[in-house]
Formats: sequence, structure tokens, C-alpha cells
Amino acid sequence: MAKDGSTTRDKIIDTAMELSLRQGHVATSIDEVIQHAGITKGSFFYHFPSKKDLAVALIERFSATEMQILQDNLEKANKLSKDPLQQLLIFVGLIQDLHSQLEEGHIGCLFASFSYENQLQDEELQAMASETLIEWKSKLSEKIQEIIKLYPPRQPVNPDDMADMFLATLEGAYVMTRIMHNPEIVQLNLEQYKTYLESQFKPG
Repeated sequence: MAKDGSTTRDKIIDTAMELSLRQGHVATSIDEVIQHAGITKGSFFYHFPSKKDLAVALIERFSATEMQILQDNLEKANKLSKDPLQQLLIFVGLIQDLHSQLEEGHIGCLFASFSYENQLQDEELQAMASETLIEWKSKLSEKIQEIIKLYPPRQPVNPDDMADMFLATLEGAYVMTRIMHNPEIVQLNLEQYKTYLESQFKPG
């Protein structure tokens, strides 16, 4: 066991995260995490008395990462343009760039994985996942409302629905990536979302 307990804990979470994204949390056994992390069983249970405790830590880590991605990329997009439409297009492009740097096995959503496996029936896990998705939806919806003020849409649109569309596009692309073994599907689907934004709002 590492002298720094937090290092061992992080190593367990990192390993479990990678395995869970690749094959699902249910299919990932504690013994498998222990083996891949190169730790003892005692070290594992010192940090996580049960698999439920590990699940909570995974969702906490994933939620925190997703919140940081949202904040960092919105701030970067806002610095690169003062136009809200361009800001949103840049934001989507930054999310594309982020996924282009990931290997296929790392592309996915832990929320979706847990949901498919009915792990999110647990109220604590569901609350953490919901809070994160609601924050993404809220921030995107706010940006779309700014766009509508400057660029009247060609057809009636609902900002919340358009924010949901982004999340549904991304989550759907994750599923297709796994089925088709083609990580470029994320890029292609997000590019279509950008095309939709431009067709609705760009003048001329």
C-alpha cells in the first residue's frame, strides 16, 4: 500500500473508472479492480468497504469532472468571442476536440452506464447524476436564450429543448461509438448539432 493513502484511493478510482466505462460497473468486479490497480484486497476495503461506496466515489469523480469541463470550456468560449452564437459553436467545437483526444475505451458516460444497469435507482447516485445534467442543461439553455435575443430563429425553438438536444446527441453518440467501434461518431454528431444551430440562427 502506498504511503499516501489518497494516492491509493485515487488509483482505485482511476482503475475502476476506466473499467466501468469500458465494460460497465456491474461487470467490473472488485477482484478485477484490485488486480488492475496492483493493490491488496485489504487496501481496497480500507478505502471502500463495499462496491456501493466505490460507486458513490466514481459518480462523485465523474460529476466533478463533467462540471469542470462545462465551466472551463464555457469560459474559454466566452473569451474567444463576444457573440453568443459563436460562443456556443466554439463550445461545441471544444467538446469535439476533447473527445478527439480520447481512445475509444475512454469515450462514454458513467451516468449512462449506471442507468443502463439500473444502478441509478439508488437515490444518492441519481441525485448526483441529475444535478450534473441539470447544470449542463441550464448553462446551455441560458446561452441559447442569449442567442435568440440577437438572432431570431427561423422556426420556433425552446431553449431547454435545444439544450436537451445537445446532451441527447452526445449521449447517443456514445452508444453508437460502442456499437460501431467508431470514435469519430461523436465528432460527426456534434458537427451536425453545430449545423443545426447555424441553420436556425445564422442570418442570411
